[in-house]
Amino acid sequence: MPKFSIGVDARERIITEAGILFGKYGIRSMTMDALSEEMHISKRTIYEHFKDKDNLLQEVIRYYKDLSSEEAHQIIEESDNAIEALFRIMRITIRQMKQMNPLFFYDIRKYHAKIYAELSENSDIRDFRVTQNLLETGVKQGVFRKDIHIDIVNRTLHELFNLFNPDSSLTRADYHRKDLFDHIIIPYFRGISTEKGMLLMENCKRILE
Repeated sequence: MPKFSIGVDARERIITEAGILFGKYGIRSMTMDALSEEMHISKRTIYEHFKDKDNLLQEVIRYYKDLSSEEAHQIIEESDNAIEALFRIMRITIRQMKQMNPLFFYDIRKYHAKIYAELSENSDIRDFRVTQNLLETGVKQGVFRKDIHIDIVNRTLHELFNLFNPDSSLTRADYHRKDLFDHIIIPYFRGISTEKGMLLMENCKRILE
């Protein structure tokens, strides 16, 4: 990792680089000593911006969630339709999950369970507004059925997304995430799609290839 330079954006740099290290090596192994060594800064500099490791972890998760949410909302706005946006977002998500060390999810749930519960309760880990935006946009465009209960569909969708986590039984069974997408997410969206939406779904499959 390149030498860390201190500046007015030091706090954001600590968050972004800590996020990379947590994702690569897991959370538990990245002590404050290890973080300062990897980032080539003193622990004092880290503590000037963050109360402790838990505080840093909270900010890392919020930062990357907000970054992903902003990107997803932009994709929905720029795509020709909600189906195309779905496939483009999932392509990015699958790539990110493949790069994530399974230890990250194991560590946060075992060693930082209180933080995980607080972040989950406040929707700081996964943004339900992104998928709600996608569903509402799809209904307006006529690619999703008008009679769906968006809140129920949205919550169920996030339960299905949990199956893609590195620590899920399906992922540990070494199924390719694209196969999981094809056999879990695609059928779910087919169930809420109009004929127009199902046709678009077939045409958009190439995005994940």
